Amino acid sequence: MPVKSLESFLFEKGLVGSYPIESLKNATLGIDVDHYVSRLLTSKREQYLDAIGGFPTSLKMYLESDLQVFKEYNITPVFIFSGSAVANQVEASGHYTAAAEEAAAAVNASASGSLGSSGSTTRSVKETILAQRHRGWTQWNNLLANNQSTYIDQPIPPTEAFRYNVPLNTKRFQSDLIHYFISLGIYFQVAPYTSWMQLAYLLQNSYIDAIYGPTDILMLDNVEKFILGMEFPNKEFRFIDKARVLSGLKCSSEEFIDICMAVGNDLQPYTLSPLQVYPPQQLFEMALEMVVNTGTDFYAYQLVNPLNIDNTSSIARYQKGVSALKYMPVLKENGKVELFGENEASNENSKELEDGSISSPTSSNSSEIIPNDVHDVVSQRLPHEYYFYRSVGLISGKLLDAIATGVYPEEPPLDGGSSNSYRNLVRVSAEMFKNKEINLLTQPINRYYQIKPIAQVNWFSPDDPITLTNRMTPSMFDRINHLIVKTDDMDRQFSIYEFINLINKSNNLVNDFVSEKVIFPNSVPISEKLKSSFDILSTSFLRFLTLLEFFEYDHSKKILKPTKWGKILLDFNKLGIDSQFQEAIFIFMTFLKTGVLSLTDETQPSVPLALSKATIRTYPTESSYILILTRVLSLFRLKQKPANYHGPIDKKALIYLDHLDYVKENMNELFESVLISSLTAGEFDRLSLDNIGWQRKIVALMPFKLSSPSTVTSMIWEFYLQKFLHNGHSRGDAMALVMTIFNTYKSVPNLEEELERSLLYLNHFALALKEMADEGLCKPQDYDTFKNALFFATESLAK
Repeated sequence: MPVKSLESFLFEKGLVGSYPIESLKNATLGIDVDHYVSRLLTSKREQYLDAIGGFPTSLKMYLESDLQVFKEYNITPVFIFSGSAVANQVEASGHYTAAAEEAAAAVNASASGSLGSSGSTTRSVKETILAQRHRGWTQWNNLLANNQSTYIDQPIPPTEAFRYNVPLNTKRFQSDLIHYFISLGIYFQVAPYTSWMQLAYLLQNSYIDAIYGPTDILMLDNVEKFILGMEFPNKEFRFIDKARVLSGLKCSSEEFIDICMAVGNDLQPYTLSPLQVYPPQQLFEMALEMVVNTGTDFYAYQLVNPLNIDNTSSIARYQKGVSALKYMPVLKENGKVELFGENEASNENSKELEDGSISSPTSSNSSEIIPNDVHDVVSQRLPHEYYFYRSVGLISGKLLDAIATGVYPEEPPLDGGSSNSYRNLVRVSAEMFKNKEINLLTQPINRYYQIKPIAQVNWFSPDDPITLTNRMTPSMFDRINHLIVKTDDMDRQFSIYEFINLINKSNNLVNDFVSEKVIFPNSVPISEKLKSSFDILSTSFLRFLTLLEFFEYDHSKKILKPTKWGKILLDFNKLGIDSQFQEAIFIFMTFLKTGVLSLTDETQPSVPLALSKATIRTYPTESSYILILTRVLSLFRLKQKPANYHGPIDKKALIYLDHLDYVKENMNELFESVLISSLTAGEFDRLSLDNIGWQRKIVALMPFKLSSPSTVTSMIWEFYLQKFLHNGHSRGDAMALVMTIFNTYKSVPNLEEELERSLLYLNHFALALKEMADEGLCKPQDYDTFKNALFFATESLAK
């Protein structure tokens, strides 16, 4: 979040300069991802993303265009993602309460019609997002209720956008961008904390030549100039010169920081008293006038006003903001995460406390004392190795944040999370996933974290958190560390398909994949450790499957064999299930294994499908087919061109997708935890890879990383089949409708090919579902209904 209202003020005062992009020729440009994406995805773009889920595909379109300009001028971009939140950011995001207060405020704000009022300076970004979603769905529910009985086969277009002037949270699709950058060979890094501070460090040490970032950078003394915006059509960029800005504002650097901390910025997101009464667009101007004309800074205001609870919290937030600016950690060239600042103290003489915080250095020539409680300002410190894995994109970071803060926040999904089944899914995730993850990550590090309480706080019951289990006997790693896949094949690339091939070639799983001795001790020769990326990922995947009970394993009894679930997974290749669909079907199997919602069960409370009442009344059987097809198609990844979506929405389809996406995210975190437990133990030759090697050979091949698809494929089939039913089974009319309402001429030019490919996916899903039905792992009627639905879909394309 940039300094509130500063950018527009600088433009008004003529304090933003411009220069041709050609002047950056042959330069290395450091780009703050949050700031960059906020410039690309404005409030008029991707307005329905929260209603359909998935990755904002238009972002790739803008990226491709910008990268082409960079290539034209031989500019090397280095994209820096933000990492963990500092204390003020965690508080403002509602993570300590899992956004419960914001969710309640969102409902109240929408009900009272106060959304977007001038008082929004006190509303957090999270609260605004939740309020916007609530308002969007309220409008949609009313629209559907009022029109569902009057329309026949033409979907109702939404009238309310789901996003306004709040920037998208890039962490939602950070892994997608990382995968995209890896595929193009573009440099990136995930900062331990603040991205623009990491950029300042890279600039100071000549790793980059210029910064493209937010107005917050003006608070730094070591950055004289930086780029605020790129005007690619005009082949020029907008830049800010700090000396010119301070001169134009007639204030010192210290006064400028005071203003920024009072109005709100990235490190201190709140607007503090007395500025809360002013409209958001005038905040900086009013604060500047207070400081320059009256000599009243934030502290002076507090001194002349009676101390109260609000003032106390404001002072604490202000102090934490200033301290975070002064003592921000960055990832340094030595591979360690250390404090960065103009008067940085000598970290060699700092003492690391048991909780990971930093004590004051004892060196007499140190220029500044580091406070003992700096961890209260930033965050508790984790091992350098964990920050490295995060920097290359190997771990998403939510688990690391939970270990540092003591809270794993469960926030409402895109649909609002009102269904009982989704809430049950959240509850069972603690035992099925999170306890194992937390133990795997805390067991190898400081004992403090092994006994530190960590709570899963759910938005629907914030006062009744679930205490996650840190300590287990034996530990998760000790239970699985004899499971080893070692081929030493340096050219083989990991995939679920290749893993299944490997396992199925074994005549004795215990002999081939259970080691008599562990390989993590330093005394074990390098030659006996894991060497190839295929081996470390396959070892992790086998352990992952064991923890999910797809394999039964007992080292003492020499048992390693697939369970009923595992047998079906290992049959994927024999059944002919295409490798491109295997991950999606595996995620679906894991979701069905939770038992919270079957393929045909109605969610409670019930939400209407976006079909017309005429369809549901006239074709009740076919309507049930359409419902099950939309659910199964939730994880089908449509091949489409980047486009800004403006089409129909269906909340019922999104609710089911949210269930699957939640399981996928938990599978991703469990796999990351298993992999990191192996790496930190020393089972893999970590020095055999450089940063690029880690990204291309490990991160790019990890499963479950990409965002789940949007509901677009489900809705294409839904409204195609509805039109097909009402227009005398006319395939042409149904196809024409879909092409028009989804604008497929631009976004999905090969629509018929994609429908055929999605039909192939449905057929391959049917193979796995039949196996589950035969083994009693799903309801027989679920398979029967889906088989009939598949026949119905196949017939509709054959007409």
